[in-house]
Amino acid sequence: MHAVLLVLSFQLGLVAQPAPRAQGRAAPSVADSTRDLRLARSAQASFERARRYDLPEGGGSIGRCDVRLGRYCWWYDEVPPDLPPESEQITRRRAELLATLDALGERHPGDDWIAGMRVHYRIDAKRPASADSVARSCGATSWWCLALLGYADHRLGRAAAAESAFVGAFATMPDTEACKWRDIAVLLPSNTRHYYEGLSCEARRAVEDRYWLLSRPQLAAPANDWRTEFYVRRVLTNLYRQATSTLQGAWGRDNEELLLRYGWPIGWRRYQTPYGSLMDISITEYQPVPSYNFAPVEPLYDTSATAQNDGWELEARVPEARYSPRLVGHVAPVAMQVARFRRGDSVLVVSAHAASHDSLGAAADAVLAVVLPDGTTRQVPANGRVGRARLMVESFPVLAGVEVADTVSRTLARARTLLRAPERAGGGLALSDLLLFRAAEGAPESIDAALEAAVPGDTLSRSRPIGIYWETYGIAESGESFDVGVTLERIDRSWIRGAKQLLRLAEPDNPLRLRWNDARPATPGQPISRAISLDVSNQSPGKYRITVGLIRADQSVVASTRVIELKD
Repeated sequence: MHAVLLVLSFQLGLVAQPAPRAQGRAAPSVADSTRDLRLARSAQASFERARRYDLPEGGGSIGRCDVRLGRYCWWYDEVPPDLPPESEQITRRRAELLATLDALGERHPGDDWIAGMRVHYRIDAKRPASADSVARSCGATSWWCLALLGYADHRLGRAAAAESAFVGAFATMPDTEACKWRDIAVLLPSNTRHYYEGLSCEARRAVEDRYWLLSRPQLAAPANDWRTEFYVRRVLTNLYRQATSTLQGAWGRDNEELLLRYGWPIGWRRYQTPYGSLMDISITEYQPVPSYNFAPVEPLYDTSATAQNDGWELEARVPEARYSPRLVGHVAPVAMQVARFRRGDSVLVVSAHAASHDSLGAAADAVLAVVLPDGTTRQVPANGRVGRARLMVESFPVLAGVEVADTVSRTLARARTLLRAPERAGGGLALSDLLLFRAAEGAPESIDAALEAAVPGDTLSRSRPIGIYWETYGIAESGESFDVGVTLERIDRSWIRGAKQLLRLAEPDNPLRLRWNDARPATPGQPISRAISLDVSNQSPGKYRITVGLIRADQSVVASTRVIELKD
């Protein structure tokens, strides 16, 4: 449950503005337009006041305040609110408001505010299909009508149609307006936000593109529904700058930031404040739950960064923003291993995964998906809750991941990694990623065989040998010999353990090191594969780094690493 505690109260002054002239019909006089717009806003304010005083009693933070925004406190509660059905009186009052707005919309079809409220209050009444119909017949400013269509499509769960509508809106709205709508400062962590706010509007686009690339909830979905949700929140902030909200007090910057970060409420409660408060009644509003933090951790805003699944903290307690996808009720983890192998000018991306969440049915669909630098997506089937997949990629960086979706339980299990193009050392010598496989099944002689035996994830039992498969590229056409080194080194040793080891109160770490000479025949233009197994039974549980390195006769070195966790 998201909740907001109102701590101050103000009165809203309604200011009427003339409606834009409608095309294709005689425009009402300025006096008529001003009077009718004042009437529309008065009707809207009257409805919200009626709703405010009809709210069910209860709520309050009981002293909690995770985030303070101006007059408000916000906190997160995973327990869905127990809200009673809307009263018949409020349902009737909303219908009367819509009748008034519809009648005035007929007289002033070019008025943006009236057009927006006609769409909004239909969605408020849980009639998104009717809202969509009104948005499609909108006669107001063209870009605003497209934004309203995106609002309705998003509420209908049609993310791709919503994205298309918002793309159309941005293409036709004034540049200064588009810059305001794209502004994601409130979604960014502090250091990145400070940097972003110092940029020109054009320069900000690179940060915005990276944010939306990395915060996409579902790579296999046809659109980024978190981005369309954010633009829906922009629609609502535009409407309520000149409207009365269910919360008491004038609309301000704190309301706007609250809405942009945490979304539109699903309901409200009212409660009496303690004796001596600045007002008699406070209101708690509730956002949908569960909701998630889809944004990456701050280091990933650096365009040179790469990351495994730890680059996202979906369950962060107090993130910059939250979003509750309409078609997803629960987001769960997936154990995943991803590796890259060169194929000419392209790269073969392979994956092995295992999803074990209880709510995933046997028929859940799985895909390996990537988002390319231009924002397009590509995906291939990945064989259910446990499976493997392969996908060819021509450009980097890419956001890659495995997703297992169960539409019955509304569960999305996901894991992702941010990949850059494989590095190529001087002279063309290079190694692929290390692919871990089950060594008990024998040494694979090809990537296909290695993938069949690949381990889903990076957590392994120390009671079983670990298989490591890799490819070498750029070998001299006449063939050559290398010194090959393999190390397994612990990386999670705490200072306490280090001190105990110095005092001989704990066993010393026992790094595993192997080295041999490997002669390779001439195979012009072809990668050379290699597979070995490591006995790790004498290693303690913990996190380790596996490194495979090649040393040429001229002492040049190339290496590839992978981090694993050993458990009993």
